[in-house]
Amino acid sequence: SLNLSAFVSEDGKFLFGDFEEAVYESVEAMNDILDEGLELHPLQEQRESVRDWRQIGVGIMGLADMLIKMSIRYGSEESIEICDRIGGIMADAAIFASSKQAMKHGAYPKFYYDAIVGSEFYISNVSSATTAMVGLYGLRNSQLLTIAPTGTLSTMLGISGGIEPIFANYYTRTTQSLDGYDVEHKVYTPIVKEYMEKHGITDDKDLPDYFITARDLNYGERIDMQAVWQN
Repeated sequence: SLNLSAFVSEDGKFLFGDFEEAVYESVEAMNDILDEGLELHPLQEQRESVRDWRQIGVGIMGLADMLIKMSIRYGSEESIEICDRIGGIMADAAIFASSKQAMKHGAYPKFYYDAIVGSEFYISNVSSATTAMVGLYGLRNSQLLTIAPTGTLSTMLGISGGIEPIFANYYTRTTQSLDGYDVEHKVYTPIVKEYMEKHGITDDKDLPDYFITARDLNYGERIDMQAVWQN
């Protein structure tokens, strides 16, 4: 899963070229890992399935943090448009990279050209250059993309998970002092803490309106965001 917030420049612009290159590298790396682990599966049936279908899953995380860095409100029309563009680049780049792998190592054994190029997903997401590549070499992988919750990954990195909004600007941690009574502390979400420190804000009530949380987000906007990524 690629951390989208890492592709935002200092002036709040998304680095589309860098992201596209990262998708290429991810597809190549995941194919290498798949090959390395192929013979380590305990069952012959598993080994055959991996060999025949070569399923990988390039995805994203840190979406909410990305939007905050770009001063865009999660769920807004602008956020849907930028995510549509990013998702389209990810899909096309992953398919192109898989076809490049097929050029080097051959298509996956179960590859069937007509079923691939006739699918609605393929038609709506693939550029003419990628279409030409697939026509010549096929694909190395039957499945390429996934969007996981990334709970452990995103927590480890201190970023928002998957395509979710930030859950809350802060949570309350209670500690017991040496005097024997509870003391409550506000612990801010990393992206919130970073912004507040940078702009001299001491109360989260003074944050810009694009710091929207899961609690405050309109349910329709959550559906819109999920739908655009499903495309």
